[in-house]
Amino acid sequence: MLNYGAAATFILIFIRASAFLVAGPLFFFLNVPRSLKAFTALVLAVVLYPLVPGVEPDFPGGLVGFALAAAEEAGVGLVLGFVAGLVFQSLAVAGQIMDIQMGFFMASFFDPAMGHQSTLSSRFLYLLGMVLFFILDGHHVLIAALARSYELVPLAGASLDGVTTLAVVRIFARMVALGVQIAAPVVAVVLIIDLCLGLLGRTAPEMNIFMLGFPLKIALGILTLSIMVPLFGVVFRALVRMMEQDLYTVIRGLSG
Repeated sequence: MLNYGAAATFILIFIRASAFLVAGPLFFFLNVPRSLKAFTALVLAVVLYPLVPGVEPDFPGGLVGFALAAAEEAGVGLVLGFVAGLVFQSLAVAGQIMDIQMGFFMASFFDPAMGHQSTLSSRFLYLLGMVLFFILDGHHVLIAALARSYELVPLAGASLDGVTTLAVVRIFARMVALGVQIAAPVVAVVLIIDLCLGLLGRTAPEMNIFMLGFPLKIALGILTLSIMVPLFGVVFRALVRMMEQDLYTVIRGLSG
């Protein structure tokens, strides 16, 4: 005989894990096969099922109540995945700011993996962050946070209030600020180049400063970025710790 309580529990676990993977950084790329996403979510649901307290099969409203509970679990997974992916979005923002200053923004292209326009430095920093993420065992942090969410936020027991919403907004704003801070060295170098070219244009008006500035900004911008890359390991380690703290902050907020 089918145990409806166990079946409902497993389905709700699977829905939260699926939403978390879809919105999270691990499977954010559009070219990742959907079958792989579904299989990974199924494996996580099977592993986490013995650790999650079960739910009663009698939902208020019957099938409609179960559908609302499923939507609630999908919302919890999407929120957690969104917060986890903000670390990589800060790298993308930093890359776009660098490209605007260096002149690479005009060379933006449609990235089929991301589903939107992307720039060279933005794509490079995103992929570099993904490599460092796996090297620093960031995927273990994500799985641990997902498992912890079932303990702190029971199935069909999430509570979204203004405090949690404000926390997500603050996390988003901080990640944008981090993107600006990461791009600051390149922006500073390009600003110094602009000042020097401006002074040179005043002293030697016959020189074509506009054409001289393009290769100079690109060369020194890439040189500055190459100097920054060895330091990204330390920076990204701090970003992973920050991501873990943000995830648990949001999980505690959703627990009410």
